[in-house]
Amino acid sequence: ATNLADRIKDVVNNRSANAPRSQQKRIGLSEVGEICVRKTSYKLLDWAKTNPATDPWASISGLAIHAWLADAFTDFPDQYLVEHKVQVTDELSGTADLFDIANKTVIDHKCVGATAMKSRKKDGMTHQQRIQINLYGLGFERQGHDVEKVALAFYPLGGRLDGLHTIVEPYNRQLALDAIERLEDTQVLLWQLDPYSHPKNLDLIPTTPSRACSYCPWFLPYSKDGSKGCPGEAEAA
Repeated sequence: ATNLADRIKDVVNNRSANAPRSQQKRIGLSEVGEICVRKTSYKLLDWAKTNPATDPWASISGLAIHAWLADAFTDFPDQYLVEHKVQVTDELSGTADLFDIANKTVIDHKCVGATAMKSRKKDGMTHQQRIQINLYGLGFERQGHDVEKVALAFYPLGGRLDGLHTIVEPYNRQLALDAIERLEDTQVLLWQLDPYSHPKNLDLIPTTPSRACSYCPWFLPYSKDGSKGCPGEAEAA
């Protein structure tokens, strides 16, 4: 039985590691709002990952649910734009889950566990989620759509549909523009530090440690060299 479980996990991990999203090298709209500048820098540099311990199952579940929802909303083409590609800047683009045409609302699906669901009900969107959804809004606006609201729909992993939680906020163009400017500032910083030629300069890039560090692809507990990995939050180790 253990051998069977290991074989199944090997197949799942192989598919997850080689999925197009896992191979993505350009920064995605969901990553622009990341508060840790060093994590964003690693992504922009396509730096070698150091944390193989992250489990793919939640992401796989989320992708499967997203695909099912896309099929469901495609049945209403006059009401929704589904899996719609947007270009935010020359370098930043993405695919928005939904645009509610009549209500002028950008909608993003989020599949979360019980802890994250509790936090979102208590605290609302995270900063990173708010940046992402407003960047989608800016992308739709630049395509000529009238955008008034942005929304997140949180689907419970392992729960029931009646546990669905939604958050709706006014569209904030300036928030999206500020996030783009911050990303451009990070790119300038990397050009100045040139970590490819001077790897130790990664130590000069600021970090924002948190309990979430253990999920970071570049987390390396107790690292003293940023070019090898980031030590992150000590308690995350």
